[in-house]
Amino acid sequence: MLLTKPHKEYAELVDILLTRKMVVEDISYAKRKLSQVGYYRLSGFWFTSRRTAIVTENGIRQSQFIDEFLPNTSFNEVYKLYLFDKKLRLLLLDIIERLEVNIRSVMAHELGRIDPLAYKNKDFIKKDSPRVRRNYDNVWLPKLQDEIKRNKAEFIIYHRENDKEIPFWVIVEIWDFGTLSKYYSFLKGNNQKKISKKFGIDHVTFGKWLHEINILRNLCAHHSRVWNKDFNAITLPNTRVETNERTSQRVFSRILILWYLIQQTDSKNYKWLEKLKDLIDTDFPDVPNAKLEFMGLGEYTTLPIELMKQNYNEST
Repeated sequence: MLLTKPHKEYAELVDILLTRKMVVEDISYAKRKLSQVGYYRLSGFWFTSRRTAIVTENGIRQSQFIDEFLPNTSFNEVYKLYLFDKKLRLLLLDIIERLEVNIRSVMAHELGRIDPLAYKNKDFIKKDSPRVRRNYDNVWLPKLQDEIKRNKAEFIIYHRENDKEIPFWVIVEIWDFGTLSKYYSFLKGNNQKKISKKFGIDHVTFGKWLHEINILRNLCAHHSRVWNKDFNAITLPNTRVETNERTSQRVFSRILILWYLIQQTDSKNYKWLEKLKDLIDTDFPDVPNAKLEFMGLGEYTTLPIELMKQNYNEST
C-alpha cells in the first residue's frame, strides 16, 4: 500500500500554509506549535476556513474545499481555537466527573439497599434479552472480576486478601463511566427507574443519555476535537432555551443534558455554567467560518445562562 503523502519538516509545513495564503504572524512560533501539537491535529481547526469551488464529478456539480484559505485566516487565531477546544474539553470532563460520582452513589444506594451484591445478582438483569445476558455474563462481569484482581486500591486489596465480598457501595469506586453506563443498560426497567427518577428523567432516555455522555467523555479524555463535532441526534431535556434540529447533534445538546442532570442534586451551584459562559465570551477566536452556531447554539451569540437557570428553577 502506497503512502498518500511524503513526510515534511516543520519549515516545509509552514511553507505549505503560506503558499495556501494563511496569515502566519511568527514563523518560529508556528513551527514550535506544529512540533508540539502536530500539523494533522491542527488541520482539524482550519479545515472549514478554506475556500470552496464548484467541481463536477460523475456529472454532478458540487461545492468542494480547495487548498487555499479564506482571507484573514490567521495561524495564531487557529491555534487559539485549538486552545478553546482544549479548555472546553476540560470543563466537560469536570462536570462529567461530578455526574459520574453522583450516579455511582445513587446506583449503589438504591440497588445496594435491596442487595449489597446486586451487581453480581442476575435477578437484577434483563431476562428477555439473550444478548444482554451474554454480554453481562461473558464480557462485563469477567472484565470487572479481572479489574478486582489487578486493582491496587487499598480497599480492594483488603477485601481480596481477606476473602471478603465487595459490597456495591465499595465496588463502584473502581468503575469508570463506561462500566457504569453498560451496567445500567443491563438492568431491568424497574431497577433502572429507581436510579433515573433521582435525576428527573424517564429510565429509557436516561440510558440513552448515559451512553452518549460516555462517548463524549472518551472523546474529551483522548483529546479529540469536540467544539464543532457531529454527534448522534439525541432527545433534549425540557428547556426554555431555543433549540433546532442541529442542536441535538452538536456539543451544546450534551451541555444541556449534563447541566440538567447535575442540577437535580446540586441546584444552587452555577459556577460551572458561569465558567463555560466566560470561556465562550472571552476565548472564542476570530477564525473565518468558525462560528458558535457550529456548537449547536443556533442564533445565540453566547451561552444563554439565564434561560438555563430559569429552566431548572421552574421545573423543580
